[in-house]
Amino acid sequence: MGESILIVDDEEGMLNFLSKFLSARGYAITVCKTAADFLAILANAQNLPDMAIVDYRLPDGNGGQLLAEMGRRYPGIKTIIITAYGDVQTAVESMKMGATDFLSKPFSSSDILHAVNRVLEPVRLRRENELLRKKLEIGQENHNLVYRSEAFAKVVELADKVAKTSATVLLTGETGVGKEIVAQYIHRNDPHRSGSPFLTVNCGALNDNLLDAQLFGVVRGAFTGAYQDAPGLFRTANHGTLLLDEIAEASPAVQLKLLRVLENGEVTPVGGTRAYHVDVRIIAATHRDLRRCMETDRFRKDLFYRLQVYPIEIPPLRERPADVMPLVAHYLAWYAAREGYQPLKLSGDVISILESYAWPGNVRELRNLVHRAVIVSSDGIFSSRLLPFDVVSSLTVGPATDAFEMDGEDEKEKPQPPFSLKEVESRHIARVLAHFKQNRKKAASALGISEKTLGRWLIGHKK
Repeated sequence: MGESILIVDDEEGMLNFLSKFLSARGYAITVCKTAADFLAILANAQNLPDMAIVDYRLPDGNGGQLLAEMGRRYPGIKTIIITAYGDVQTAVESMKMGATDFLSKPFSSSDILHAVNRVLEPVRLRRENELLRKKLEIGQENHNLVYRSEAFAKVVELADKVAKTSATVLLTGETGVGKEIVAQYIHRNDPHRSGSPFLTVNCGALNDNLLDAQLFGVVRGAFTGAYQDAPGLFRTANHGTLLLDEIAEASPAVQLKLLRVLENGEVTPVGGTRAYHVDVRIIAATHRDLRRCMETDRFRKDLFYRLQVYPIEIPPLRERPADVMPLVAHYLAWYAAREGYQPLKLSGDVISILESYAWPGNVRELRNLVHRAVIVSSDGIFSSRLLPFDVVSSLTVGPATDAFEMDGEDEKEKPQPPFSLKEVESRHIARVLAHFKQNRKKAASALGISEKTLGRWLIGHKK
């Protein structure tokens, strides 16, 4: 259900029209016919309405008197005054008394809908901001970055420097390395934007039209299903930060619109003609090589150079093994608190395995693995028996067995050490796929990555 609206009008026909019309568009409607009933509903309400539609002339009073009373007792309620006696004097009087908008009868359904949307837009933005702040407060486990390695310390140093500026940031690195967490860290440490929203959109998760509407907003009637105006993420994130995750997946049309935002700081909703100025720091993130994407015309060069103002590359977890155990300890404590369990104790065997594992799914895989252990453990111990098959099997083979041996692989065909990290990862993924008989869904789950990511890896490694 959408926002709540209280309507007072002594005309039965007007009450029926407004109630049915606005209810059909998702609003929660309460109606009454007198000023006394109107004030009684407000006095007894558990939750005050978001706005009121008030007929200026009522049997037991007028809109001016109601506005004065609302100003004293309920100053947060937005109000639209409607009257059949519309003139300039009445409109001016209503506005002076605190009305947000004014409509003269008769008015059309589009007139009232546009007026309601105009009045409620700031209410929606404020509510969205509050929900987003709460989400950040209770839903994100990393208010401080957890690391011990020198490699990630350099990432934090770069993030600290750029947080104090308004520069556009480009975060690169493999899937699961923590690009969104670094983006949140930059936002929280921005002295000018930390009090405003941090929003994120995955450019690869939405089709072209939906992504366009999500980013730039929609004017009512722009396409089928656009029943009301929507501000879009850029306007909702005004004075804050917008993370464009998987930016390489955006279509050329969306890339062009993003370029315009970066150039002039304005967005135009889908189906609209009015441009809105926005003040938003853009952080883009991708696991792809954007320079290679430019070579194949999958990514605009002009947009790349606009995003490349301040690049930060986040190294994979296998290149910063010193971070593994601090992250494990952090997630053990966080998930135990979240799920209501006592923190698990680490056994010696699991520590050696976790420190030696290649982590193809990076921090995301580690986080999911720890979450599973917290739930599954029955004795308060995090031992190797709680680890998925592929983690244990990749590191617990006997001395006579090649740790990277493939099923049916001839001794002569085995690669000889030393192995590159890329080769270790490739052969490990191949082993997991073989174990699950090429079932991508099960293999992706065991690896701690999405099926889509695994599919991209397979395409990139076809011979």
